[in-house]
Amino acid sequence: MEQWIIEILKGFGKLFLHPILYLSIIFAIVTGYFRVKSERRDFNTRLLDGYHDTRVLLSKGILFGLLFSIPIVVAGVVIPVAAILVSGILTILLALTFRYQFLSPAIIMGSTYFILIGIDYFQWEIPFLSTYFDNIDFGFLRSVVILMGLLTVIEGLLIRRNGGKNTSPRLIQSPRGLKVGAHQSKKLWLVPMLVLLPTGEFTLPFEWWPVFTIGSGTYSLFLVPFLFGFQQLIQSTLPEISTKQTGYRVFWLGALVLTLGITGFFAPLFSVIAGALAVLGRVWISYRHRVEENSKPFFYNRQPKGVMVIDILQDSPAEKLALVTGEIITKVNGIEVNDERAFYRALQKNGAYCKLEVIGTNNEIRFTQGALYEGDHHELGILFVEQAARDASDRVS
Repeated sequence: MEQWIIEILKGFGKLFLHPILYLSIIFAIVTGYFRVKSERRDFNTRLLDGYHDTRVLLSKGILFGLLFSIPIVVAGVVIPVAAILVSGILTILLALTFRYQFLSPAIIMGSTYFILIGIDYFQWEIPFLSTYFDNIDFGFLRSVVILMGLLTVIEGLLIRRNGGKNTSPRLIQSPRGLKVGAHQSKKLWLVPMLVLLPTGEFTLPFEWWPVFTIGSGTYSLFLVPFLFGFQQLIQSTLPEISTKQTGYRVFWLGALVLTLGITGFFAPLFSVIAGALAVLGRVWISYRHRVEENSKPFFYNRQPKGVMVIDILQDSPAEKLALVTGEIITKVNGIEVNDERAFYRALQKNGAYCKLEVIGTNNEIRFTQGALYEGDHHELGILFVEQAARDASDRVS
């Protein structure tokens, strides 16, 4: 037990030696800066402060990573150091594109798996790092597939639970040249995983441990920071609906890859199939979402009756009135409204109180009302879709 405690503490300490930990914070800060800049350009205000993305980075992903580290360590899944090096380099290179859909563990770890197979097969010499690549063989890489499957399961859970929260509204141009609304979910999560490396002096007198390893007798623990990215433009439905569907698909892809990875220890071909399935499956999920979005009508557009809420500001009167994204305000203080100008004219009819008739996201009519106080946001904190077209026949449907 004393040996376990010492090795775990050492493993946690090694986290602070990994450059991904610090680079991920830099990427999150830069992402927040550009998000705020985009929101100000489209709506003349920001929804959340620039450090919100950093708080997301250091939130649920850490908890999921530590929880899912337990089966990795208990089962004794030993990860070659070369896999940690290659995956880290790929993460940094792909993060520099700021296309966070590439930062899926299925893509990162799947690519790492095939790169290491290529290095082993062609006997490539890696400058300055050859020591870490000398003992790589096909059998040793099967554990990489298991880790890839588990990380993809975590990605699916994170997308389902958090992908649709605090998305950023956008104004985009429709094929007809009109301004319509959309929501962009662009997230970074830091997921630290405690893994076994085939180096060090850590041994245990259990005959069954470690289970998933080949050709190593001593080990060390390392809390490795994996950077997960998610990016999805949503224009045909509510963010929560779209991201939950994507998360569901990613979760089951990870479960399938994990199952094939475990089977690969008994039939090696399944490891190769799992690696290919992870990369191609994750790319297909992103592609399918894009195709489905483009084939459906725009959700955030000019309404034949009322004005649609694309988002609301935090701690604003609109939040106190329980307004949410996607609802349609049809009446203000008993006056029917069909555009923003009419909305604000009706709002000014009573400067101390407002009553709204709203069509909810469930298509049911509800009423909400509340007092307005001096110092409250003069527009209630509601963001509407700006629409250039005025003719009903030109509306996007």
